[in-house]
Amino acid sequence: MKKVLSCGKTALALLIATVVFLGLYAYAIARPISYGMNYHHRSVYEGIAFEGNVKYYPDGTMCTVNDSFPDGAEARYFYKGGYIFNTMATTDEEYEEETAYIKDNFDEAVNTPFYATTTNAFKQVLTGPDGYTVVYTCAPATVIAVVGGLIGAALIALTATSIVFSRKKEC
Repeated sequence: MKKVLSCGKTALALLIATVVFLGLYAYAIARPISYGMNYHHRSVYEGIAFEGNVKYYPDGTMCTVNDSFPDGAEARYFYKGGYIFNTMATTDEEYEEETAYIKDNFDEAVNTPFYATTTNAFKQVLTGPDGYTVVYTCAPATVIAVVGGLIGAALIALTATSIVFSRKKEC
């Protein structure tokens, strides 16, 4: 193993692989929405249990599956400035009008109850007018962050070791 790691070409290949991996990893944990992954929520509000999932797609559509919509309900959303707006639009024209309204009246739209949800790759937080907070978590994004962090740390250690060994001996 030491012989392979002491080769300069191996050190260069590991360095390139590490830089590429860390770039992809940084994107995975900094992206605003975990597209195609379930955000899950389970709670009890005023004695009523609720459980549901929501999945966002890059084309501006989302699918909600919960106690009220067991077969799933598709809708559209609009993302801006760390917020997802669950639009009421059913046609392309309505969607364009609603997104234009959000862009022009962003502060008002953010403060409309149940309209805007703060979001990132790991969770969504929706606060109702009574102060009740609903948190949807994206477990797959957390798993990716943890496993990616371990792989990244291993790649960094392997790359550093290879660079140190390769400076002592060229192959």
